[in-house]
Amino acid sequence: MIKICCQCINAAIQSTIAFNRVGKEPSSIYQYFQPTRKKRLIVTNIFSTLHAQFGNMLVLASLTKANLTALFKRTIAVISDVAQNSPTLRMDLKILKNVQRQQGLE
Repeated sequence: MIKICCQCINAAIQSTIAFNRVGKEPSSIYQYFQPTRKKRLIVTNIFSTLHAQFGNMLVLASLTKANLTALFKRTIAVISDVAQNSPTLRMDLKILKNVQRQQGLE
């Protein structure tokens, strides 16, 4: 059971950072939890994708603090790029920033 839980946690992390290297050279160096794109990501239904990442962050916040500071900063930065276009993402961003502050993950 613990192995399955660990796989779920890892899947949530991987889902959250899945687009970090889009548009970069395969041989370029990747810094974990740092998006490397130079411009806004354009995918089908970006709002649902980022809202799912928001949900992942809330689940991860309740499970572990390992790497959460960097992951919160990354997710907040990515959602911030699009939040002005979506009331849902603006609220997600506000909630994430509040959870980040309350958990001392700034």
